[in-house]
Amino acid sequence: MFALGSYVLGSYILSLNHDFNDYEVKNENLKGGELNGEKMNIEESSSEVILEVSNDSFNYLANLVIPKINLRKHLYPLNSKENTVDKNIEVIAGSSMPDEDFGNLILAGHNGNTSVGYFRRLHELSLDDEIIVNYNNKNYVYEVAKIYDVLKTGKVAILRDKSKRAITLITCFGIDRQLVVIGYLKE
Repeated sequence: MFALGSYVLGSYILSLNHDFNDYEVKNENLKGGELNGEKMNIEESSSEVILEVSNDSFNYLANLVIPKINLRKHLYPLNSKENTVDKNIEVIAGSSMPDEDFGNLILAGHNGNTSVGYFRRLHELSLDDEIIVNYNNKNYVYEVAKIYDVLKTGKVAILRDKSKRAITLITCFGIDRQLVVIGYLKE
């Protein structure tokens, strides 16, 4: 029993380490615009380095970054076997991409302390926090405008301003609730 517990804990720690290492810039691996052989662009701002990895190298749809909760995660296309909450943050069918006028990118993720609990800290977000989506090598910066929870029924009412480009993040909140975070594209 002890061996199984050690294996599960070790696997969890390795999976967390893997998730964060996918985005770290390590100077010793940086050579002429490449990171471990992958083409990339680096943009430096006053407080952080934003890494853009060519989406077609990995078949990613986009990258999600939420600085306040230190979340950096790839998003996969709707038809990808990787686009499921059991493996990643899921892009929900019917979502619009960030470059679509009046669209809404809807993402769902698990909460909790599992290796796929990517939205475990979503409840820490506040109004005006930033959510960044890098899509087609362009950063779309959203500002959190609404945070609410609803009874978990299998459906979620998304209460948003349809005249703006939005992002909606959904996760479990307690035993019988779901947390909904809505952000609008900063103009």
